[in-house]
Amino acid sequence: MPPIVLDPPNNGVTTTRFYNFIPTNAHGIFPATAVTRWKVTVTTGPGGGGTLKTETAWSSEPITTCPVNNLPADNLSYYGQIVYEKPTGGMWTSTSNKFQSRP
Repeated sequence: MPPIVLDPPNNGVTTTRFYNFIPTNAHGIFPATAVTRWKVTVTTGPGGGGTLKTETAWSSEPITTCPVNNLPADNLSYYGQIVYEKPTGGMWTSTSNKFQSRP
């Protein structure tokens, strides 16, 4: 299974323009070696669709909690997901969590 975002949970909320997103390797069966680099993106549509609102820098470290800055904090809903690359090539997007970005 691909990496997933745990927090904020689907239909959850953030408050302020800064949030610690908690991603994980789903069910512990997605080994760190299955990802060469990754980042968290926040968009207006699921699956990385819509307009990009903010993102973290690419990381080649094992997937872990990461701070995301510049959230909209405008009471609207957005989607958080992990964009990652595999050693075999290609870019993939995890399942998206819809959340409300509150001030």
